[in-house]
Amino acid sequence: MTTNTMDAGANPALANDLINQALASVEKNEEVAPEIKAPIDTLVTLPGGFISDGEVIKTVEVRELTGRDEEALSKATTIGRLLNTVLTRGVVKIGELPATEELLNTMLAGDREAAMLGIHQVTFGNPVELNGYCSGCDERKGVLIDLLKDLEMKTLEDSIADRVFKVQGRKDEYTVTLPNGLVQKELQANLEKTVSELSSILLQGTVTEINGTVVYSKNSIQNMGVVDRRTISEEIAKRNPGPVFKDVTVECPDCSGEVVVPINLGSLFQF
Repeated sequence: MTTNTMDAGANPALANDLINQALASVEKNEEVAPEIKAPIDTLVTLPGGFISDGEVIKTVEVRELTGRDEEALSKATTIGRLLNTVLTRGVVKIGELPATEELLNTMLAGDREAAMLGIHQVTFGNPVELNGYCSGCDERKGVLIDLLKDLEMKTLEDSIADRVFKVQGRKDEYTVTLPNGLVQKELQANLEKTVSELSSILLQGTVTEINGTVVYSKNSIQNMGVVDRRTISEEIAKRNPGPVFKDVTVECPDCSGEVVVPINLGSLFQF
């Protein structure tokens, strides 16, 4: 019997609700896509910034996904593998550096999500038609969503200093880093685990010191107090840059009601 398993996007204490939103299970949209605007720019501005040799790189170059990419994506067995395939195939350069999976793994999770959003826009255009529930019609409706206008993008004020911060717990002080691609992929690969186990994965990848002592093992994370674990998770969620995936409410095209549309990377990339 499985209990207390992760419901992506429904656990704010897990810290990175952006990651959870991206992993949410969504119903496929079988309707015909609307006419869309042609993409005009393959450069994506990073909300956090990629650090290379002490310098901050603020852009990545992305490309349109092709039929060959679609074939590879159709073989992905989990949403996590699908999104990672989108990223590794769709990002061409990080600044002037050729994009490799090793470099992508060190990017901030929020930067990776911003890059995937850019890949979606250059592939499918903008606006995009998504399904939502209309309370007036009492049924699901396809509506146009402008991803550039309807999604908030959180940025780091200081791309270097703001990615490492201190959190004061009830007794201990923690040094914390924002989650990177390796942490994001580890979470994606373990969605069958409980919320508490996923919290440990997140904290093991982001808590670097406890009272100035380097954290080497999962045992240190498991020995942390529940309140401190939740406090750190909340701070990560509050500080994490990137697109803020959430429900968007738009006017129904057929009645005076409102259509509530859940937006996340899982709902955007349907293969």
